[in-house]
Amino acid sequence: MIKIEQTGGKLTEEEILHGKNDAYAIYQINWKGKGREYAFLSFDSLRAKEKIPNRKDYQLVYSGVLEPEENLDSLYMKFNITHPDDFTGHSLSISDIVVLQRNGRVSISYVDMIGFVRLPDFYKEPQSQLLKEITESTKGFIAEGHFGTWHAIQMQEFHNEKFFQMRHDEFGEQVADIIVNEQGQVIAEDLWNGFSPEAVKLIGEYLLDKSLYEKKEAAYRLFEDKGYFFIQETEEGYDYTFYDQEYQELDGGVYDNLDVSLTEAAEDILNEAGEVIENIVTIDYEELLEEVEEANERQMQRVQLEKNCPATIFEDFDRKKALESYEGIAVQFTKSNGFLTIQATEEGYSYILYDSDLNEVHSSDYNNPDLSIQDATYEILKGENMENMECVKVDYEEFEKMTIQHEKDLLQKGEIHETSEIGRKEGALNGLSRSEVERGVLYHAQAALEDVDPEKKVELIAARVTGSRSRQYLYRSGSDIDVVLSYKGEIREDSFFNVLHASRIMMAGIIVDINPIAEERITLVEYMSEAEKYLDQQEIKKLATDLDNFAYEYDTYEYQDTIEDREGQVEKISEDILTGKTDDIKEWLTEIAEESDIDSDVIEARSLSFRLEEIERLSIFDKQPEATISFYVAECMEFPSMGEYHNNLTLEEAIKIYESIPAERLHGIKGIGFDLQDGDEDYSGEYALMSADRIDYELIDMIPHYKESPLVQKAIADMEKYLSEKHIKQLEEHFGKKERIVLKKQGKKEVSPRL
Repeated sequence: MIKIEQTGGKLTEEEILHGKNDAYAIYQINWKGKGREYAFLSFDSLRAKEKIPNRKDYQLVYSGVLEPEENLDSLYMKFNITHPDDFTGHSLSISDIVVLQRNGRVSISYVDMIGFVRLPDFYKEPQSQLLKEITESTKGFIAEGHFGTWHAIQMQEFHNEKFFQMRHDEFGEQVADIIVNEQGQVIAEDLWNGFSPEAVKLIGEYLLDKSLYEKKEAAYRLFEDKGYFFIQETEEGYDYTFYDQEYQELDGGVYDNLDVSLTEAAEDILNEAGEVIENIVTIDYEELLEEVEEANERQMQRVQLEKNCPATIFEDFDRKKALESYEGIAVQFTKSNGFLTIQATEEGYSYILYDSDLNEVHSSDYNNPDLSIQDATYEILKGENMENMECVKVDYEEFEKMTIQHEKDLLQKGEIHETSEIGRKEGALNGLSRSEVERGVLYHAQAALEDVDPEKKVELIAARVTGSRSRQYLYRSGSDIDVVLSYKGEIREDSFFNVLHASRIMMAGIIVDINPIAEERITLVEYMSEAEKYLDQQEIKKLATDLDNFAYEYDTYEYQDTIEDREGQVEKISEDILTGKTDDIKEWLTEIAEESDIDSDVIEARSLSFRLEEIERLSIFDKQPEATISFYVAECMEFPSMGEYHNNLTLEEAIKIYESIPAERLHGIKGIGFDLQDGDEDYSGEYALMSADRIDYELIDMIPHYKESPLVQKAIADMEKYLSEKHIKQLEEHFGKKERIVLKKQGKKEVSPRL
C-alpha cells in the first residue's frame, strides 16, 4: 500500500494551529478513505456532488514554519516547482488543503482550478486521544474507568513486561495512583505506596492469568531476528511451525507428547532446533498469525501479478539511465484498454493512469527508490486495487507521442482545458511535466494581474508549452521554456507581456518566456496550429543540417568535390524531405549502418535514419491535400477574357467545347489548359496544355513541378491520343481512303506529323 508520511518540521496539528511560531501545513487526500471520490475535483464540482472537504478524508503530508514573505501563492509555487527535499507528497494541485497560521490567526484554503477557496470548517480543534503505548515520558493519558488525565512517574519490569505507576495530572498525590501495562490496561488501582507488595501481587495475578502454562498457543521471535516460531495445542499434540523474516513457512510438525505443558514442548522443540529459550522473545500469537496470513496473501498476489504483468515487461529497464533520460515503462490493460506509465524519480517512482482515450485519470508517487521498477509497479497496482488487471507492454516513446498528439487533437476539436494535462516528466523541462509548467504560469499570471489591478476584468483561458522545448531535437541547454497564455479581457497584449515579465520567472532552473495572446485577436487553436507548422519546418531544417554535417564528416574529400554551397545543400535536403524524395538518403544511411567499421558512424547513421522516419510522421505531411487537376477552354489562350471561356472541366468536356468553337472566329488561338491543385501554392493556377492542336511541351517542361507531376503527364498522354486520332481522321477525309494510315507519335522536336 502506498503511504505518504508527514515530513518537514513534523509539527503536530496542535503546534500548527496553536503553536507560538507561525506555521503552515499541506494536506492531501487519503486514498484509503472516502476522499478518493472527490480527489482533483474543482470546488464547484465538489458542491455539485454535495461534498464538503473533511479532515478525516485527508492526511497531513507536510508542515513547517511559515516565513514572513510566504503566502498561498508562494507555497503553491514552492510545492509545484521547487519541492523541499523531504517532501513526499505529489505536486500541490486541485483538492489539496493549505493551512496557514500567522500571529495566532488560522486560515484554511482549498486549492481550486485557479486560486483558492476558504474552508473555515475543515476540522475542529484536536482533542486528547487515548495513547496506544505507555512510556516513562507519557503525559495526558486517559485511563479507562478513571477521570482526568495521568502521567508516568515510575516503571518496573516483571517477566519481560513493563508496568508503569501513573499519577493524576491535576490532583497529584491527593488521589491514589494506578499501575498500567504498556498497552494502557489498568492492572492495579487505589495505590498509595507505588509498587508495594500489594501492587506486585496484583501484577503477579495478571501475569498468571496470561501465563504461557495456561495458553493453548504461543508465538516467539527468534534470536537475532532469524524468524518466528508458533506453537498450538491440538488433539494430536502440539502443532508447531517455523517462519522466516518474511513470514514464509520454513519447517513444522507435531510434538505428540501432551503430558508436558506448552512451554515445555516449545523449549524442547526450540532446543532441538539450536535455539536457546532465554534468547527468544515472546510475541502476540494473533499478530504473528495475522502477519503470516498477510504474507500468504502477498505471495498469492505476487504470483497473480507476475502472471498478469510478466517480468518481460520490465526487462532492459536501467533505473540509473532512466533518471537521466526520464524514460519509463508503459503498459496497457487488456480489458479496460487503459494505460499506466511509470517513471523513475530520485525519491522512487511517479506514475500516471490513463483511460482508453488517453486522458489522464490519476497520478501519484511511490516513494521507495530501493525497489525495482517491477516490484514498484506491483505495489502501485495493489495500492490502486488493480492487481487483477492483465497488461501488455507498450513502447514508451510511441506512447509519449500518442499522448501529445491526443492533446493536439482535442485542441483542434475545440476541447480546451486550462493545461495540456500532460503530467509526464520530460528531460527537455529538467524533470517537470508540461502541466506543471502550464499550471505554474497560470498562477503566476493570476498573481501578477492581482498585484497590478485586482479590478481589471481578465479571464485566463489556457496555457500551453510550445517552442523548442516541446520538441526533443530542437532545444539547447540555454533555451527558454516558451509558454503561450490565452486570455480575454481588458488588457493589451504588450501591456500584459510587460506585467508578466516584470520579474523573471524560472522553473527547474530554466527561464520561462510567457507569450500572452488575446482571444479576440487569435485563438489558442489557431496559434498552436501555426506554431506546430513552424516547429515542423524547424525540425525538418535541423535534421537537414545534421544530415549535411554527417555527410561532410563521413567523407570530407568527396563532399568538397561534389558540394560547393553547403547552405544550398541544406535547403535541397529540406526540400527533398518536404516533398518525400528521401529514398536516396535512406539508402545511403542504411549502407553506412550495415557496412561501416566505425561504431560512431553506425550509431549516427541509425539515429538519423530513425529521425527521418519520425519526421515523416509530422502533421505538416498529414495536411497535404489530395492532388487534383481540372481543365479550361479559351477562345484566346493568350487573353482568355477575350471571347469564349470555360473552366472546371474534365479533359473530355474540355475537348468537346474546344471542338465546338468555330474556326472562323478571329479572337485568337483557341486552346485547352489545366489547373493543378496538389498543395503547392507556387504552382496552383491555370497553365497552357495545348493550342491550335499542338501540345505546349516546351512550356510545360520549363516547370519541373509540372514535368514531374503524374496528373500533368497523364493529361499530356491523353491529349496526344486525342490529337493523333484527330489527325488520322483528317487525313482519311482529305485523301478519301479507308486504308490504315500510321503516323509517328508527336514528339517534342517534331513540328508536324510526317507521312
